This record gives sequence, C-alpha cells and structure tokens, in this order.
Amino acid sequence: MRITILGAGEMGSALATPTAANGHDVRLWGTGRDDAIVAALRAGQPHPRLGPALPRAVRVFGEAEIDAALDGAELVVLGVTSFGINPVLAQLGDRLRGARAILTVAKGFDEAEEGQIRPLTDLVAERCDAPVVGIGGPSIASEVATGHPTAVVFALPDAATLRVCHDTFETPVYRVETTSDLVGVEVAAAMKNAYAIALGIAEGLQIATGASHHNLRAALFPMAVREMARLADAMGGRAETVAGLAGAADLVVTITAGRNRTLGEMIGTGVPVGEAVRSLASAGTMIEGYAAAEAGHRLARGFAGKGGVGGAYPLLHALHAILTEGAPVSETLWAAVG
Repeated sequence: MRITILGAGEMGSALATPTAANGHDVRLWGTGRDDAIVAALRAGQPHPRLGPALPRAVRVFGEAEIDAALDGAELVVLGVTSFGINPVLAQLGDRLRGARAILTVAKGFDEAEEGQIRPLTDLVAERCDAPVVGIGGPSIASEVATGHPTAVVFALPDAATLRVCHDTFETPVYRVETTSDLVGVEVAAAMKNAYAIALGIAEGLQIATGASHHNLRAALFPMAVREMARLADAMGGRAETVAGLAGAADLVVTITAGRNRTLGEMIGTGVPVGEAVRSLASAGTMIEGYAAAEAGHRLARGFAGKGGVGGAYPLLHALHAILTEGAPVSETLWAAVG
C-alpha cells in the first residue's frame, strides 16, 4: 500500500518505521518548517530530532513536492501537531481526494467559526472526503522510530476501514488496539496534555523546595483520569476509553517525559506562566496542553451543572486558575484535592 506521511517532525517521521517494516511504499513530506530535517534525511543523516536514520525504503519529499508525495496515496497520515493542522489542510486543498483514510496524530481541539469547540478529527473530516482515524496512546516518538515496544489505539466507527489501518500499521513491536469510540480517544488525547501540566507543577514544587511531593502528584493522577472520563462522557464518548491507552496510559508517558510536563515543572519552580510559555516557544517547543486546558475548561463550563466547574472538574478548574489568573500554585492544587 502507498502511504504518505505529512510532516517530517518527530511523530510523523517515527511512523515511517512500522509502515516501512511492513513493506509498504512510504513517503514522508516535510512542511516549510521541516526544511532542515528534509535536507538531513536526504543526505542519509540521522533525523536531527529523533536520532536514528529513516528506513532506507522511505522516500523523502520537500514542501514544493507535495503533489509527487501524495500521488497515488491510499492512506495519508497527518503527522503534525494541533498547531499545524490548519496550515497543512489549507495547503492541501483537494489533494486528499482518492485516499482510503486519513489518520491523524494531532492532539487538541478546534474552535469552529460559531465558537463550538470540537475534536480535531471533526475539522479534518470537514475538509476531506475520506474517513478520519484518530491515533492515541502512549507514543514517545524516539521509541517508535527505533522499534521499541509501543501500544497505541486507532479510533473510527467504520470497522472495515479501521481494520485496513490496523493491518497496515501493526507490527510485532507496534501493537494497534482499535475502538469505535473516536470522541473518547480524541478528548483523552487532548486533555492528557493539559493535566500533564498540573502533575508537572507538582514535580516543579519538589524541585523548588527540595522536599518530596510524590504524594501530591499521586493524588492528582486519579483526579485527572476521572475528569477526562467525565468530559469524554459528556461529549458523547465512553468513560472507559479514558481508562485505557488513550487516557491513563498516555498520561503516564506524558508526565514521565513530555513538553507539557516541562511547562508544569517551570511553573512549579516559580517561573511565571507567560514567561515559561514564551521561553519554550522561543526554543521551538509548542505546548498543546496550554491551549487544551483553556478549551477543556470552556467545555467543562457547559457540562458542569449546578456545582460549577470547580465541583465537577476541580483539578481542571485549579489548573485554569493557575494558568490564566495567577492563582498561587501549591495552595490551589492542594485545594482541588480537598
């Protein structure tokens, strides 16, 4: 099968490993932001951010070669972040016609023109004719690229298309679980980034004080999973989806090694929120959880009922207060637990 991966960043490039291992015709296209990566890969060098080189069978295309990259593509992977989805879709136009499915690894929400907040897969489906598969689960890109054991979840109500995608991507070390609960996977994928900031703050408090904050961090984890499940259920997904790979498992990876946790750590050590976000952005690190926390809080306001956001989503409410209102970090997090 011919597969085109759009985006030569970390996760897009990493997904070339399982697909190439299965013998498919894999093409990797880089956006304008990926020019240096494309040049390095074409020169046979290791991926500048991932470390390993791509499998030899993978063909690499630059931004101006988008038509050649998509020629005859049966499956297309949107391997860009949530911030890159709109620019790439605008650049694609109607070039995705003919694809059997679009798969996306982006984790976040989109705000429609009428102000409605929706999963990013809804945005992609609005622009493309093919079914859109959401990919969730704990995936550190460097581990996927080097063939270390990874288990993910692919989500789509269309069982036949989902089976094609499963069989195309799954290898002995890249296991693909499937579910029809696209909404649940997408909500979990977006919100685990937001909650990772909260747990990262607890880690930052430990760094700042030199005193252990493991108990606080552990108390916050089940709260995060419960609130993700509550929000997924309110949006029409299934709460049990959040207990699996797309939610709890992905949150574990994100708080172990992830840029959203890094933002939380900085805040926990006393760096002002705006300064921390700007510092990471200037280094090329975009924090999807920061935007997800705002979008998730707005969604929660609509679902919270009489108790308000603080009653139904106390941790999300506390995180929002820290990120947007300058609320005191330690006291606000601990009050959410109580």
